[in-house]
Amino acid sequence: MKALWLSTANTMYDEKGDRAYNGKGWIASLQDAVSAYAPGLELGVAFLSGEDSEALVRDGITYYKIKRKSPSGFKKLYANWTGTHGVNYDDRIMEIVNDFRPDLVHVFGCESYFASAVLSVRDIPVIIHIQGILSEYIADFFPPGTRKRDMITPRTFWNEAVLRNGYIHLYDDYAARAEKERECLKGLKYAMGRTSWDKRSLAKYSGAEYFHVDEVLRSGFYKSAGTFAAGTDISTAGRQICLSSTLSPFPYKGLDMVLKCAYALTAAGYDVKWNIAGIRSSSDIVNIIERKTGIRSSECGVRYKGVLSEGELISTLKDAEIYVHTSYIENSPNSVCEAQMLGMPVIATDAGGTSTLVHDNMTGLLVPVGNSNALADAIITLHSCPEQRERLGKAAAAAAAERHEPKKIVEDLSGTYCRLTGASSI
Repeated sequence: MKALWLSTANTMYDEKGDRAYNGKGWIASLQDAVSAYAPGLELGVAFLSGEDSEALVRDGITYYKIKRKSPSGFKKLYANWTGTHGVNYDDRIMEIVNDFRPDLVHVFGCESYFASAVLSVRDIPVIIHIQGILSEYIADFFPPGTRKRDMITPRTFWNEAVLRNGYIHLYDDYAARAEKERECLKGLKYAMGRTSWDKRSLAKYSGAEYFHVDEVLRSGFYKSAGTFAAGTDISTAGRQICLSSTLSPFPYKGLDMVLKCAYALTAAGYDVKWNIAGIRSSSDIVNIIERKTGIRSSECGVRYKGVLSEGELISTLKDAEIYVHTSYIENSPNSVCEAQMLGMPVIATDAGGTSTLVHDNMTGLLVPVGNSNALADAIITLHSCPEQRERLGKAAAAAAAERHEPKKIVEDLSGTYCRLTGASSI
């Protein structure tokens, strides 16, 4: 069987190349697992790059580069102001389909520029792997009480108000892409997902048949599975609280929740050490949220580590006693899954599909979305009870190990492919 994957991000062709994810993303990890457990599945992988390419074969996988269509200079400025830079890759995708001749096409992300393949590719099955549904993200893009105008500060004025290349533009881009997303979902016949939230949300826009297939995590987290030792390798005595989070620099990821919660903990007399991976201290989102909340990160123990390598991230996570996730909207945050795989006790906002991953008081704690006081109370509760941290961490590690077992995931993927193509096996 031949399957063509369409991913806007690079996978494993050149990890240091265009759009590569630091330490490999979950799609590349899935690709690794397919190579290991489904040798009969011939993969073609097409991804956005700085250039087009003919078929490039490496380690038995056929890669195609698709040149990114993006304006520059005054054309980009005009497009940012007018919102007229929508792109379409259907012709290029059809060239690749005709060259590779797959039995099915697998698109990663209904929000991606490749999702229109659902409407353009004929005669073979097309399945979309749900990552996030933009139509569901729009309402929570900005935290409560925060609006577009709050994105403009003295430091961000040029980027936001003049170049239109910041969060205001990103929100407008999400809204425009959400319209196209709904068109694609309406014509979709098959979808793949992993949470009760994405299944319910999909049903609002599509009558597609839904298949559950979980995610493969990065290899380092399997090697370090269950190695977190609550209360052993970290100092949790007295009034010091050690926390970690992995956040992207987007408004809906809840950095305001982090600052408000850290401020509340500090005001209650705790010495907070809260490491944030994925965001740099120089990021615009830090400046915007500090200005909006009136809380300085440095005054309440919040420290920004930037984008970390896989090993650095694992070390940073294990230096904490609790993993905290603060998003206003999510589908299936890999960061939570990775923390659980290590065996960390997790506290997360009950946003989107997070409750599929974190079962309250069983494999972690859930708190109401946007409630920083409830989050602070939950942190204090776990900090004061090492036995509960240990219980939740062990349960989380067991659940994550089962949920993210690579061989089982590849079996589920293969079964889905067989169902779509009518094949008895791969």
